[in-house]
Amino acid sequence: MKFKLCLLLLLSLTGQSHAQKIIQDYSYESDSVRIGKGPKDFLPCSEKGFTLILPEGRRDFLGTVIALEDYRLYGSDTLKYQSFSTEATKKGLAFLIIATGVPVDLYFSEKSLMYSDTLMKSVFTRHHLPDKSIFLLGEMTCGHRALKYIEYCKNKKSVFNPPIKGVVLIESAIDWVRQWYEGQKQVRDHLTEGGFFEGNMITYLFNENMKSTPATDIRKYIEFSPYSYFDTEMKKPGLYKDLSIRAYTYADIRYWFSAQGKGVYDSNYPDMSGFINEQKLIGNKKAELIVFHSNPDDKLNNKLRSQSNTWDLVDKLELVNWIVNQSH
Repeated sequence: MKFKLCLLLLLSLTGQSHAQKIIQDYSYESDSVRIGKGPKDFLPCSEKGFTLILPEGRRDFLGTVIALEDYRLYGSDTLKYQSFSTEATKKGLAFLIIATGVPVDLYFSEKSLMYSDTLMKSVFTRHHLPDKSIFLLGEMTCGHRALKYIEYCKNKKSVFNPPIKGVVLIESAIDWVRQWYEGQKQVRDHLTEGGFFEGNMITYLFNENMKSTPATDIRKYIEFSPYSYFDTEMKKPGLYKDLSIRAYTYADIRYWFSAQGKGVYDSNYPDMSGFINEQKLIGNKKAELIVFHSNPDDKLNNKLRSQSNTWDLVDKLELVNWIVNQSH
């Protein structure tokens, strides 16, 4: 037992040997967002601002990785990026997390895009971050926000206009035509309370912001989506063709495509694979798809059954090395 305790202590000290400098600046405005028609269907806003993680004592940063969140990460949620930020700062990368404080912020309004863009410029100026080798890291809805921000910049609306080098997507829903229909199925089947809640919320938010459905005005949904299989013109891929792109997804035939009422269109795999395929079709040789799946001989478990665990399956050191290699 003493040996195990000493080993744990040694490992803990080793993990802390790489010093990081963490700068945070947040503010809070009391507000909420309605997500349904019921009297209690509101989500409170959280703090908005940023967290900047730098390698201690180093000023010649290789570049900056940026995650666009909708809420402030605190408490146990900070573990989400802990291993990634550790590996990133070891390699000389700064890591910036920006939060709008707006729950389920899908950037329906350019207000959030303007806030993130302006804050980003301020942080880069105040903390002397290099205006080079900028990568966006997007896990789940952060991936949608990352691509919407790139589109915002490409449309010359950004006051910062950062030289974005690449983007990493992890299990991101970006085809909102498909996602809307998935939401309808979640409500119709009512297999789980979580899925039922999500389906109702997505339906309400899009009805309120689009004033339509894909059945009545599919063009609105295609224009809002960074990518959509249903887009017959496919003009959006050109916005990202010069970027280094990685997309991670979990696609397990034994579970997602054959159990609990789930089909291929009830996962984010079509979005991730379709996005990368369109990049390859227009000649982007720096776009790649990484698909996780379970071993057929492995016993099914809850971790493998959830696409929200895809980020846990990503090799953070290998990803950081990929970012560094793409920076040159």
